[in-house]
Amino acid sequence: MSDDDGSFLLIDQPGFVNWNQGKSSRAKCRGTDFPKSQQTKKLFFQLKKVENMIIGGGTTVLRALRDDWFTLLFFSCLTVGAEYMADYVNQHMLFKHTSLPTLPLGVLITPMSIFLAFQINQSYDRWWEARRLWGQLVNVSRSLGRQITTLLTERRIANIPGKKEAANSHQELLYRHIAYINALRIALRSGNKLSETDWRFLAQFLPDSEIIELKDAGNVPTQLLQKQGRILGALIGKDWGEQQVLLQLNDSLNLLYDIQGGCERIKRTAFPDRFNFHTRVFVWLLAVLIPFSLIESDQRFDLVAMITETLLAFIFVTIERLGTELRNPFENRINDTPMTALCRTIEIDLRQQLGETNIPPPIEPVKGVLM
Repeated sequence: MSDDDGSFLLIDQPGFVNWNQGKSSRAKCRGTDFPKSQQTKKLFFQLKKVENMIIGGGTTVLRALRDDWFTLLFFSCLTVGAEYMADYVNQHMLFKHTSLPTLPLGVLITPMSIFLAFQINQSYDRWWEARRLWGQLVNVSRSLGRQITTLLTERRIANIPGKKEAANSHQELLYRHIAYINALRIALRSGNKLSETDWRFLAQFLPDSEIIELKDAGNVPTQLLQKQGRILGALIGKDWGEQQVLLQLNDSLNLLYDIQGGCERIKRTAFPDRFNFHTRVFVWLLAVLIPFSLIESDQRFDLVAMITETLLAFIFVTIERLGTELRNPFENRINDTPMTALCRTIEIDLRQQLGETNIPPPIEPVKGVLM
């Protein structure tokens, strides 16, 4: 996880459980212990600068200018320079025509507009698919929590002798699922490169022995689901009724693999490089030609014309950049899928399904940006 622009609260975990105290201690904690050490508190309350998504009303003029001021300044200077050049040429009669012909420019603008509309469409499809997959992850996680807490009971599973053992199993499985969704979030952001801070964060939900094993894994989320499957297979017996419970839980794990695979496909499948290159080159070439094609030879420094030329060039470049941002929804930009907030939503639901009362609050938008 990187420390780029924007800021959010990493995730404070009042339901911290020390998984290295043994099962009896974990059962007593039940999500009520809070970390005491300053180092752990610093981890929980550290302000990070990634994983943002603008929600409705989040884009303001100041935010747009902060992101696009250089492009706007460049085309403003280019337009003024074109006017100065035209005025100089007119005064010294160097050329008969001081502006480029507008007809070829108009012919170029029409297909370029269609091309940009196609690009935005394709980029939005990728962005929406990412958001849809994470919405599905929320639903499957709730279903998995319900299945674990209502089906893995001492009355249905012979290997669970009592309510205390059932509660321990529920907590272990659901805490591992919380670790899974956060590991998936981190892996999508960082490209499967987890930092020490990330491992300390996951250690809230997993025992130290499992953390050590996972550090050698090439794909941490995949191994966490594999661990869930092994534990469920060992816990559930060969009785026909118990096997039906296992089949339901296995279907949920398969759905999680499907969602993870969809996210990884979006992350790892880039737009064709030649498509990106030629789009950017053609858009910038067209934008640069606009001020030189709309010069009024009979008027000196027409303010309305200069503003129009600047905005027209700026619009083309901004649309192209927006398409570039939307096509990669896991790249630490403000338009990305709000995976941190969705992970917190899942965590709240699972903790409540466990019967915990000390629940972390939902993540709220900060200045119109949801993490």
